[in-house]
Amino acid sequence: MSDIQDLEKMRHSLSHIMAAAVKNLYSGTTTIQFGIGPAIDNGFYYDIDFGGAKVSEDDFKKIEKEMRKIIAQKLPIERSERSREDALKWAKDNGQKFKEELINDLPEDEVISFYKLGDFEDLCRGPHVENTGEVGVFKLDKVAGAYWRGDEKREMLTRIYGLAFATQEELDDYLKMQEEAKKRDHRKIGKELGLFCYSDLVGAGLPLFTPKGTILRDMVAALANGYRERCGYKKVCIPHIANIDLYKTSGHFEKFPEMLRFTSTESGDELALKPVNCPHHSQIFASVPRSYKELPVKFLETTMVYRDERKGELGGLSRVRAITQDDSHVFCTEEQVGDIFGELIESAKDLYKRIDMQLKLRLSFRDDGDGYIGTPEMWEKAQNSIKEMAEKFEMDYSIGEGEAAMYGPKMDFMAVDALGREWQLATVQLDYAMPTRFGLEYTAEDGSKKTPIMIHCALLGSIERFLSVFIEHTAGWFPFWCAPEQIRILTINDSVNDYVLKIRKVLEDIELNDPIEHNKVRYTVDDRNESLGKKIREATKMKIPCAIIVGPKDAEAGEVSVRLRDKEEKVRLENLANFVKSL
Repeated sequence: MSDIQDLEKMRHSLSHIMAAAVKNLYSGTTTIQFGIGPAIDNGFYYDIDFGGAKVSEDDFKKIEKEMRKIIAQKLPIERSERSREDALKWAKDNGQKFKEELINDLPEDEVISFYKLGDFEDLCRGPHVENTGEVGVFKLDKVAGAYWRGDEKREMLTRIYGLAFATQEELDDYLKMQEEAKKRDHRKIGKELGLFCYSDLVGAGLPLFTPKGTILRDMVAALANGYRERCGYKKVCIPHIANIDLYKTSGHFEKFPEMLRFTSTESGDELALKPVNCPHHSQIFASVPRSYKELPVKFLETTMVYRDERKGELGGLSRVRAITQDDSHVFCTEEQVGDIFGELIESAKDLYKRIDMQLKLRLSFRDDGDGYIGTPEMWEKAQNSIKEMAEKFEMDYSIGEGEAAMYGPKMDFMAVDALGREWQLATVQLDYAMPTRFGLEYTAEDGSKKTPIMIHCALLGSIERFLSVFIEHTAGWFPFWCAPEQIRILTINDSVNDYVLKIRKVLEDIELNDPIEHNKVRYTVDDRNESLGKKIREATKMKIPCAIIVGPKDAEAGEVSVRLRDKEEKVRLENLANFVKSL
């Protein structure tokens, strides 16, 4: 048994111990209905209907105390099996309607197992530790609401989360990381730095970017686009709405319940806000006859798509309804797939290296579900190709079954941030299905008509989601090249105003080698009649990468005092341009 499997058993057992503690504490005053209680990353949870009783984090102390009493008894956790009839009788006798529903939904041939510790018994597949004394260390973490089986039309249950680790040191380390994560919360930093805001009148999940936030968006988008433009991708532009028939042909109509649809009052046309860009780009490819000599055809567009996410799942920039994608699509021959993937893999590796984030690779394949388009043969061929690409470019990878897009397998790049958290951002997807559905074709060298292969790629993924990760990764201390305000000039008094004009002239003449057309230094001047200390504190609070402090002595010496995040130094005015270019 691996350490990971042992830890999962401990966490799962703790969910049962918590349920037993809840039953001991509350069953005398209210009817307790238990939902599910799985192990999860870093701990466990249990969904419980407390029958009208209110449970909050204020109750954690007494629940934890009761759990520790159960743990101290080292009660054996014993497995048993029941027939379906006996299992349903157990659920009814104990007034457990959620368990009764779960039993009824089990396959006819499935073994129905239970686990018992002391007087508490629960329907469960297991596995568990041998006794309650083998569960490591834990701490109850938070309370949340959770719809039964994730269905917002069903009962709202109380979900109690717990943290669980093998040792106290691991738990303490995790709690420290959580505290740091709170400080880095992109919603908090975004507000402090004035990057984006929300309006109830505009609506949930629809962020509004300020001038500063828009600079940051433009810079990271231009960085991602620059990699592909250098590889021959051409910019295109498509509408934000389309006829429903487009998505019926692509397969998104049936498979995309989040699509925002409407009927035109003028024409009666059935339209939708685009949830994806690929069907539109396919029609640009289809608009003229294509020859093998033109392939690969590479389109690039940074644009918004729209999806009607559940309101309760929207949060900050992580989950939004208006999603900006740095999207690109390639139409190519099978022989060209390797080179296209190679370009995109190298671009992703270099981009994330530039922003100081490690990359891991997950190959996202289909499962046995029916939410996919294309034949099984297409899928097997595409998945084998993806795996070959990962091995060819010597990238370590894991396989995530059931994580594929509906039209093809994906190569998902998992970025690792400063706190060691993994985020799925960049993605490259291989698609044999959509070109076939749209009847796309090109004339091959022998004069025959062939169907191109389609490759989807986004190096950032969703720009909103990328920024939520990037803000937390940097804690708002953005690299100089993308900082909305790169330099702030701080004056000691009015006597240096003429010298400041010379400094400004130097800064305005600098042309930065940055991934955007307007590559001028972004600076401001703080010449208010305030103390230097206050000006420095405010520049630090706004996380300006470079502060230039100017006093009478600096003007007299023909230099400036430069204050960076980690050091201070004097720079001659004639050397200032080269110094700034080096940042």
